[in-house]
Amino acid sequence: MNIPFPDHAQLSNLSFMEDVYAKYLENPNQIDPSWRYFFEGMDFTGYLARPRTSGEGSDSLKIFQLIQSYRRFGHLAAHFNPLETNLKEPFELTLERHGFSEKDLDQKFSSFGFCGKDEALLREIVDALKNVYANRIGFEYMDLGSIEMEQWMAEKIEPALQIEITSPEKKILLEFLCKAELLETFFHTKYAGKTRFSLEGAETMIPLLSQIIEWGSQAGVEEWMIGMAHRGRLNVLANLLNKPYAALFEEFEDDTILSYPGNDDVKYHMGFEGQVTSQTGKKIPVAMAANPSHLESIDPVVLGQVRALQVLKNDQERKKIGAILIHGDASLAGQGVIYETLQLMRLPAYSTGGTIHLVVNNQIGYTTTPEEGRSTRYCTDIAKSFGSPVFHVNAEDPESCLFAAKLAVEIRQKFQCDVFIDLCCYRKYGHNEGDEPSYTQPLQYALTRSKQSVRAMYVEELLSKGEIEPAKIEEIETQYKEMLAQALLFVKQKIEEKEVRKPPVFQKDAKILDPFISPVDVKTLQLIAETFCTPPQSFHVHPKLKKWLQDRLIAVQGDPEKASIDWATGECLAFGSLLLEGFPIRLAGEDSQRGTFSQRHLVLTDAENGALYSPLSFLKKGQARFDVINTPLTEYAGMAFEYGYSWSSPKYLVLWEAQYGDFNNGAQIIIDQYLVSAEHKWNTPSSLTLLLPHAYEGAGPEHSSARLERFLQLAADNNIQVVNASTPAQYFHLLRRQAQRNLRKPLILFTPKSLLRFSGNMSRLTELTSGHFEEILDDPIAPRHAKKVLICSGKMYYDLLAEREKRKTDQVAILRIEQIYPLHEKKLQFLLAEYKECKACYWVQEEPENAGAWSFLRPYLEKCILKGVSLGYVGRPSNPTTSTGSHRKHKVEQQALLDQAFT
Repeated sequence: MNIPFPDHAQLSNLSFMEDVYAKYLENPNQIDPSWRYFFEGMDFTGYLARPRTSGEGSDSLKIFQLIQSYRRFGHLAAHFNPLETNLKEPFELTLERHGFSEKDLDQKFSSFGFCGKDEALLREIVDALKNVYANRIGFEYMDLGSIEMEQWMAEKIEPALQIEITSPEKKILLEFLCKAELLETFFHTKYAGKTRFSLEGAETMIPLLSQIIEWGSQAGVEEWMIGMAHRGRLNVLANLLNKPYAALFEEFEDDTILSYPGNDDVKYHMGFEGQVTSQTGKKIPVAMAANPSHLESIDPVVLGQVRALQVLKNDQERKKIGAILIHGDASLAGQGVIYETLQLMRLPAYSTGGTIHLVVNNQIGYTTTPEEGRSTRYCTDIAKSFGSPVFHVNAEDPESCLFAAKLAVEIRQKFQCDVFIDLCCYRKYGHNEGDEPSYTQPLQYALTRSKQSVRAMYVEELLSKGEIEPAKIEEIETQYKEMLAQALLFVKQKIEEKEVRKPPVFQKDAKILDPFISPVDVKTLQLIAETFCTPPQSFHVHPKLKKWLQDRLIAVQGDPEKASIDWATGECLAFGSLLLEGFPIRLAGEDSQRGTFSQRHLVLTDAENGALYSPLSFLKKGQARFDVINTPLTEYAGMAFEYGYSWSSPKYLVLWEAQYGDFNNGAQIIIDQYLVSAEHKWNTPSSLTLLLPHAYEGAGPEHSSARLERFLQLAADNNIQVVNASTPAQYFHLLRRQAQRNLRKPLILFTPKSLLRFSGNMSRLTELTSGHFEEILDDPIAPRHAKKVLICSGKMYYDLLAEREKRKTDQVAILRIEQIYPLHEKKLQFLLAEYKECKACYWVQEEPENAGAWSFLRPYLEKCILKGVSLGYVGRPSNPTTSTGSHRKHKVEQQALLDQAFT
């Protein structure tokens, strides 16, 4: 029921409210219902906010509030922290808080279903509440915006929490704990001091993950993707994903013969694709994504991978492929990408059906304590912002941990939301094995070093209950140790013989500069334009867009030799042709449906009812999938998600567009650690395309430069393609090449702003139906007797062209480098050689000298120019900011640049 709130309930009407309140106190029924609800709520809030006195209020209400308090605050009294030595009863759970006293403990009250009877002693009710909510699991599921989830959870764990696992499950749990600890001990013995980010203190993570995968299998999850940081990574790879122990030991041997492209990173960054065998014998694919030391950066990448797999495998309900993200407590609380990633949870274009988050809560970040590292009680408190339940579990109580794992899977499958398991544990060693933690946390590590391992504690428990024989424990440990020893012996023999695993097949990119020709006939392009520009009759196009659609159609259906195809039309035709040929497309950006500059309109909005219509999705039956997405206002998680999507969907053309090219710096971690380096580090190619609006037009330092120089500094070994295309036809062919070529390389494409509508930047339809993308464009009028050759890229060409026409000179030729990396040196040499009378060659750019392409291209240009020809620079002087924000100053600077180029 929606209760109206009184419009006059404001402090400015205080005297009026006091009069109404006086009437309410006399007789609540004599005032308007809206006011009655208001004052009842005000009184009830006051009632909850103050301690009760014995006998005050309804006994049933007080018991109900006590139960609700345990549901909300019971986690404050739960024993889930293995390092907690002085747990106090929270005020919210005291008898006095709820109007009771010690004398009331032996009185009977309504139990609301607790204790298995209608009425029970208060003592029995409190004990029952403690057993559920103040035991070894801290439940946080109340007030998250889902009454249905609250009711479901209460039914699952009330009135008496039963955590029982079968004898076979206990045996499996013990085996996992043994393997987890013994592997770490083996590493520590054989590779003393080598960094591995030991799992010791958190070994329960291995059986917990196994249980998530096992219960997921029973609940319909057929495949999992894992993203995790360093701690325990090697243990998860070996004991869960079944990465061969020999492969791990090879990496520890650190022999130079093991290094090759695709294996050029530290061992605790590497990924792996494995299988987990369920208790029913089913093989469950489980993959772990490679991860750099920017630990939480992997989160949106993995979600992008999962979303792509769900689309490719038609998992429309998002229940067959799931994600597990494993965090450290300090990074979960400290990294902003966590918030950005969680924000994607329920967005239609990003949802993966819920993620299971496992927090390895060491209760320290490097040497930083929780008190220094966060402002919240728990590291998981961000989960509350997104309605995600949290289970705080004690690593020293592995059976409770498995119970929480099952609940997490069930919630994920039923409510399609993220779930957090906060595995409270400790770190046996420092941040790494060479670190001495007692320098900074002497008391914590005095306690830590006095503890038995989880395995030893669980063994004692099983032995005390007679649930396992000592001989069986010895058998498990002996067999596992022997397996490790044999694997290490095998590795040492192979390395001594110089026989190691063959490196994976790396992409052959020797033909990266070969022309890629993929013709499209005129009729196909006209069909695309007709479909795009002719929405259904029932669809109400915005009046201003009607003529725009008509003009676009005329441009395609008119004279094919007339330069009438603008940038957005070329893009539309490229997308349409690819969709008809079976190449799916996903374009994501903050304003990509309409286009930041109102140029694209790939998704139309009905002017009368707000309905959306994507014309390119209706070209023909059976065409490829087309997604154009307006993203949340995030660059970091946004680009990372699309990178992950491209990682898992090699047949897709995946594009991420910055609102302005400058904003890509918000995703610099993804660019540095994944986009330009992942293929070399991990043999994980991607063909993600970045669309970065870039040009100097007096728009200021944050709306001008996509930082071309940064990408060029990162370019090496044909790892990326850096392009500043200058015509719609070039853009058309480039998009088709990126989608169709059997070579997966990221494409960094600097796109125009003012040129989107510049009449001089038009292409003929025949340029789209023939030819291919040209890495370098010769001067269209080719003044072969020119004494000077200006070389530029992108928008700068049109400014130089206009200046040459103004000066009416035929002594200056203008060449355009469209693809700056990989640079087609032979073609550049050939074109420059055609200008035999040239005496001086200049690189011209609008960016400052310390930015742009000059520093990168200079050594190449020096090699390519003819002997005796001088090489110079024309452009703005070095500047700590990219651009002026004054349009007038920009024009003065630009004219000075042009004057320098032509004198």
